[in-house]
Amino acid sequence: MRNCPLLWLSLSFLPAVIQPLVAQTATSSPTDGTFNNQPYQPPENCLPCHQRQYDELRSAVKSGYRNASPLQNGLELSANFLNGGLLRPVYADSQIVLPDGTKLNTNMFTTPSFTEIRQVQAGFCLSCHNPHIERMGDDPTRRVFPALDGVGTAFQPESIRPLRDYMMINSSGQQVLPSEIGGMPPAGATRSLAGAGITCDVCHNIGGADLNRSFQQDGFANMSLSLNHSLEKVGPFSFPVLPKGGFHVASNDQAKISLLRSAALCNSCHDVRVPLGNEGPGDLQHYEHDMNPGGQNVTYFRLENLSTEWQTGAYNSTTENPFGQVVRCQDCHMSQFPYAGDSTYQVGDMTVTSPTPAVFFTNYAAVPGVSTDGNYPLYKRSVVNHHFTGVDVPLLYPNELSAYLDPGYPDPNGTGTDEYGIPLGLEARREALLKAAIRINLDKSDKTFALGQPFTVRAEAIALTGHRFPAGFSQERTTYIQMQVTDDNGLVLYQSGYVVDKPHLETGELSPDGNLNDEDLEHIHAVVDPGKHVDRATGAPYVTGQGNNGHTNQVFELGPDDGPDARVYAGTTEGLVLFRNELDRIYLPGQSLGRTDANGEPVIAKQPHYEETFSAAFANSVDNYRSLRPLTPRTFLYTITLPTQAELQEMGVSSIKAPLHIHAQVNYEHFPPLFIRFLARTTGENGPAGHDMHLLTEQRLDDLVKNIQSLTSADVTVSVKE
Repeated sequence: MRNCPLLWLSLSFLPAVIQPLVAQTATSSPTDGTFNNQPYQPPENCLPCHQRQYDELRSAVKSGYRNASPLQNGLELSANFLNGGLLRPVYADSQIVLPDGTKLNTNMFTTPSFTEIRQVQAGFCLSCHNPHIERMGDDPTRRVFPALDGVGTAFQPESIRPLRDYMMINSSGQQVLPSEIGGMPPAGATRSLAGAGITCDVCHNIGGADLNRSFQQDGFANMSLSLNHSLEKVGPFSFPVLPKGGFHVASNDQAKISLLRSAALCNSCHDVRVPLGNEGPGDLQHYEHDMNPGGQNVTYFRLENLSTEWQTGAYNSTTENPFGQVVRCQDCHMSQFPYAGDSTYQVGDMTVTSPTPAVFFTNYAAVPGVSTDGNYPLYKRSVVNHHFTGVDVPLLYPNELSAYLDPGYPDPNGTGTDEYGIPLGLEARREALLKAAIRINLDKSDKTFALGQPFTVRAEAIALTGHRFPAGFSQERTTYIQMQVTDDNGLVLYQSGYVVDKPHLETGELSPDGNLNDEDLEHIHAVVDPGKHVDRATGAPYVTGQGNNGHTNQVFELGPDDGPDARVYAGTTEGLVLFRNELDRIYLPGQSLGRTDANGEPVIAKQPHYEETFSAAFANSVDNYRSLRPLTPRTFLYTITLPTQAELQEMGVSSIKAPLHIHAQVNYEHFPPLFIRFLARTTGENGPAGHDMHLLTEQRLDDLVKNIQSLTSADVTVSVKE
């Protein structure tokens, strides 16, 4: 069992970093007051004047793919199953009644801040993934996603669908649903505005920080941003040229322009704070709750901290990073990085060479001869690109990308480069970005060895990212050191960070398949309960585990390469070095862990206990301290005791041939297979809904999940001790 040394680890809170500009309500956005109303525009309407930006944006996973993603849809569904369906949207006419008799609808959001936890839960995922679409829903004639009319009503097993089912339209602009829940779009269907995801308007219609939506009135997390739906479009330049035909008005508001150009724009969604409620008598009550005045009923935990990590890190400084300037989010994710040349600098005692951020290309901001009346001349400026390259990769097949997004959706594995030498294929850009993120060396390792004696390998790692590495949603992004010690004949004397080809009976893989990309690291062995589902024999609801929670670990045990807990909390000097954040469930003494022991008896926590969980809705804590802090070297020790000559002979080995060769490399695992298999079971035919959502399967995992080997590596040789 994992004993919890601290029941809560949290970041200290920041002072407000964004001054109020236009504070609007959570789901409605009144006309700016200066400019005429304009409906939110699909990206295609911006295409004639902004061809380059359109082409770049359509290959970004945030534009469209994210909303069709089987992973994103599975996450949203799994959280709804556990929370009674409270993550679907509510609108002005919604009829959910809160415990105090108040109706939960968007009329409640006129209060100065969140005061009731269900205000935060309602439409939680969509508030960042489709903020403009959710806001439109107060008008029933423009509603894309059906309203949640009441707990237990909208989530009947026979009717629940993935959100992506609602994002397709026919040639007349009417919403069409797949004939099969979660299935392929109907023939002739195209994506709607909702299916386009984060569109041009989401960023360029900004009105300011919506401080009432942020839990501490600081503009961080959960779409703490106001949007105008007017002709005014905010760009990065002062005194822009009037667009052709007055299609929109380019803003001269310096406050809005400054917000667009700053990291504060990203803060509103790239922290994620998950609302939690009282889950029953005796459950944990130590969630974060230092809310805006009057918000003491809202408790939460921090799922993502990217913006907070940047805010408190070395790159938000002119003196603490090697570039002598503040390096914003845009300087890596919207520049030529990592294709603009390298810089060499010193961090601690490590000399680092890495790509240079904040190098932008010069080009036109719009298409000359097309974007202005009378062919008014445009001038080249320093401009950004809109690839928004990150670490995500689509888990859709090419035919699905074409059906859900558009027939010309760029192949993620495509070849070729643009005019600046930046790859057109998402996979190539993603791999280059990751290889710029971390460095490792072994220079401090012991120089000699002797049989039967310990020697120490010292692996020093440093993150070069603007936030912790890896960052983002816990369990989704995993980085680890693969370490191997061999003699000069290739005899393996020690290994860590390895995977083993195994069957996976829970998702139908009955024998090893020869694919190591679908294998989990050997630090834990686990199978996660998908939750409530239907007993096929009787048709009656069936609940596995203890109680009615679901999402507990049916199997959870330490694996042969165990190491993360010991390294973080006790300093043990061998075992896996694993960099990631971790979703955790903390149990207090007397609470059931939701599984039985070898004798069939319920496992009850005898002392404060925590263990990894794979459901954000079931977690009540996130360990954010396994990931690497930017520009802060950490040295990890592997103390390895070599076999004696007698032990070698027992193994049938006559001798070890010197020197020893130590190889270390950092590998990246984007979607731990255990996590995908949990979602596959949760959204499969035996999951809580009782029918298949057609999102995730073992075959999809095998075909599309590709880990990246050797982001960085190091080698040393060790001589025999004289």
